[in-house]
Amino acid sequence: MNQILDVETTQQQALLFLLDYLKQKDYHFIAITPLSHQRILDRNNNTKNKDITLRDIFGWNLAFAETDLEPSLFAILKKNQLIRFQDGQWFSHVRVASQDDQLFIHSSFPTVQQDAVFFGPDTYRFVYHLKQYLAGKPQPFKRSLELCCGTSATAISIAKHFPDLNEIMVADLNPKALLYSQINASFSGLNNIFPIYSNLFTNLEGKFDLIFANPPYLIDPDQRQYRHGGNELDGNELSFNIVKQAMQRLNAQGCLFLYTGVAMRPNGNPFLEHLEKLLTPYSNINWSYEEIDPDVFGEELDESAYQHIERIALVLVKLEMMG
Repeated sequence: MNQILDVETTQQQALLFLLDYLKQKDYHFIAITPLSHQRILDRNNNTKNKDITLRDIFGWNLAFAETDLEPSLFAILKKNQLIRFQDGQWFSHVRVASQDDQLFIHSSFPTVQQDAVFFGPDTYRFVYHLKQYLAGKPQPFKRSLELCCGTSATAISIAKHFPDLNEIMVADLNPKALLYSQINASFSGLNNIFPIYSNLFTNLEGKFDLIFANPPYLIDPDQRQYRHGGNELDGNELSFNIVKQAMQRLNAQGCLFLYTGVAMRPNGNPFLEHLEKLLTPYSNINWSYEEIDPDVFGEELDESAYQHIERIALVLVKLEMMG
């Protein structure tokens, strides 16, 4: 056990070194959808004699030679098994994305592993909409929680933007997500973000002023943790459970902000119907449901699990306790 902890500790130090190195080099990279990412990789495969940059290695996850990195960085990454040698070339086991001038460690491409930690367009949209929401809220949120935190990019961005947030718990059931969350929070210089292993509220105590979440919302045949939202409600089982459980864990005047994708059937919206049935009886809860993008992940409609679905929309669910 101690050997495992030692490995994680040295890997953390190595990843913090990488983040610091990239920051000094003014590294920026916007993480895009997996399909778009693959298109860029296919394009680069047809490009000969290309000079390899840091963005190529830690953003696009392209193959590189030992001489493409400074010797000290290469040695640290190799020693800590953060790069691999394959078919005569090196590849990084991690990627680094930027958001609001912050850098975040996340998993390499393609994110096919069960414990892959994802960063992509949903991350950017989630942060943007949550910032807009919080900007209109005058009361301070002393105790906050991000569920299904992944890299904790949202919690970190919000903590930077709203310094009055005293304490932010970030919870996930993926140990690698919590490891990356700890690294990302440490690198950001924040000391009010606390990663906790928890399946939703299982290992969390007390109530919160603010709960926010961008949970998995797809039906994933491989049931990868960052994608699979459950088989019920067309992938929205997890999102619905977050709303159902969060109601019991909010303080008076507490708020829930949920960003999720909803599979729309030709004859209705089961997720919204379940929300209405759950929330309508409560006179002390003010809530709203807003569709912010009518059509995402169109490629999923080719999958067998989505043959009865005509589109997947992005929605915001906002819930506020009225005293």
